[in-house]
Amino acid sequence: MKKIWNMIAFGISAFLSPYITAAIFIMIIVYQNTKNLSQFLPWMGIAFFFAIMIPGGYILWKLEKKEIADIHLSDHTERKIPFMITAISATAGALVLFLIGAAKPVVVMMVAFAMNAITVALITLFWKVSIHTALYSSVITVLVILYGAKFAWLYLLLIPLAWSRIYRHRHSLQQVIGGAIIAFVSTSLVFWIFGYI
Repeated sequence: MKKIWNMIAFGISAFLSPYITAAIFIMIIVYQNTKNLSQFLPWMGIAFFFAIMIPGGYILWKLEKKEIADIHLSDHTERKIPFMITAISATAGALVLFLIGAAKPVVVMMVAFAMNAITVALITLFWKVSIHTALYSSVITVLVILYGAKFAWLYLLLIPLAWSRIYRHRHSLQQVIGGAIIAFVSTSLVFWIFGYI
């Protein structure tokens, strides 16, 4: 039975991995705000490159050099530089998207991505929070702000996600809750600043 629960916990954790969640989310937001393929492809490419490929590439490089333990940066002492690189890269991506005239929600999405990375990087200096629950919470918050409360039920998936991270001994209850709340507040603040709330 324990083996089955381990597989379920791993499956949930893998399916809602920050890399997968971010990629699907970016695709949805960009698609919803483009009029044609000539907008979708460059906006998607830029957002994907700056939000996922640069930070992910850096992490894979460090992993290859055996300077970090795993792709999800389980050791919180290894998180500061990757998160700062993510923040800088996402900020650059938001600027590029703004300069080429991308739709406002796409630009603000990237700003929120950068703000969350900065916030988590600073918190990481003294406490480890769950990036799984933080990113998922941020994604659903953006969906609710942009497209309405009909998407609020998706917050319920934070429960099995949090359970999977705790069950696999990756985080404590405080860390999964902390990640979700911090990302919710940070994301909401960004969208408030840009006039969405």
